[in-house]
Amino acid sequence: MEGKQLGTWLRWLRVAAEIVYIVSLCLAVAVLVIAFIPGSPVTLGLPTSLLSGLDGVGGVAPGVVVDPEGTVVFKVTDPSLGQRMLYLATMLPGLAVIAEVARRTAKMLRAAQNSDPFTAQTARELTTVAKLTVIGGLVVWVSSAGANWVLSVSMLSSGAATGPLQSPLGWLAVGLIFGAFAQLVGRGVAMRAELDSVI
Repeated sequence: MEGKQLGTWLRWLRVAAEIVYIVSLCLAVAVLVIAFIPGSPVTLGLPTSLLSGLDGVGGVAPGVVVDPEGTVVFKVTDPSLGQRMLYLATMLPGLAVIAEVARRTAKMLRAAQNSDPFTAQTARELTTVAKLTVIGGLVVWVSSAGANWVLSVSMLSSGAATGPLQSPLGWLAVGLIFGAFAQLVGRGVAMRAELDSVI
């Protein structure tokens, strides 16, 4: 009964990973194609500290003001090819890393579903996915922050948005989860080998 339940979970997890892989791959292709279309949208949240005239914003109730430490999203009406490529650089690397992590996870789950899921190979695959998530996530965070900075220079007349818009903690947390599962599976494999040698 437990084996059947594990097989069901592995199947559903594999299907979910495959769906994430296909969706992220389709989105990556879509944003790549859209970036080459003249006039395609380029938006960016710019820090309000570098903007002027926000004290005259209408349409809000008395006592409501624009957050001086926040951001306001702006859209470039006729973006250049360079601006479109920078905007692409803020999205495409993240989608590529998500697609690769999902692809490797689906492949690993398929192998686990077809045979014993508690093997040294599974532990190695989980470790690889953990490293890919952490390193790839940090690269995505740095490249996205750099692209946002350069794009903000082209949109602002009063400086550049210096701080990153997001945090890499999400990537690090997911990588840590994959790494923890890798250690658990690896420890289980080692304990099974010890038990087999005793018997």
